[in-house]
Amino acid sequence: MLSALEEFDELGQAEFLRRRGYAEARNFRLVYRGRFYDSKAIAGVAHGYATGYFCGSSEFSGGLATVADCLTGLGFVVDHGGKHSCGGLLWDLETTKVFKVSGRSAAYKFVVLLWAVKRAKAQPELIHFSDVRAELAELLAPFAVAKSAPNPADPWVALRGSSWWTLEVSEGMDLATAGHQVLSALASREDLRAGLSESVRHRLREATWRDEATRVLERRIAELSSPARAYELVRQLGS
Repeated sequence: MLSALEEFDELGQAEFLRRRGYAEARNFRLVYRGRFYDSKAIAGVAHGYATGYFCGSSEFSGGLATVADCLTGLGFVVDHGGKHSCGGLLWDLETTKVFKVSGRSAAYKFVVLLWAVKRAKAQPELIHFSDVRAELAELLAPFAVAKSAPNPADPWVALRGSSWWTLEVSEGMDLATAGHQVLSALASREDLRAGLSESVRHRLREATWRDEATRVLERRIAELSSPARAYELVRQLGS
């Protein structure tokens, strides 16, 4: 398995798939050390390294009952969603849209999510913004992409559309139509509660999944800021 992963890393996704005759994954992705791999292609190439026979794409299915179960049984994380999905919770994390200003992309959402993941066991499911505002402001400050310091209320409410986050608002308010500025102001004025979604908290109970989720977050923060800043954040948050 590791030989197939190393080949993928060396060649890059596009060239690996081209040489081995596989299509890009649409739903099932192997997650290893915080990076995503096309699970069916990896399984086929790994089989070749192990037996000398490299399976073609048409020779087996990449679904739950075959590749996903096999890889999971070997201790790997396979990220997938429901029928017709493009991926599961980890892929949703990878493809999270971020705030941009003057050509710079902000890591704010990922910083807040990593903070929440690190504290998932100790904190209640939803927590009042006022209880963590100062802490988040301190954590976000080194990641500023504008002249002004990041407002922790911004990622607090901007994450509302993510499968990773739950934002509690007054009954009758439509989160789908409420503007960001309105919600950001409400976060402070009405002390809105928010936190990791129930589905994420459930998956975090699995040590391997939690480890990969943490690695994805750390990598995305490093990519959007710098490895040094990501390392310092991880040091501050602790284990």
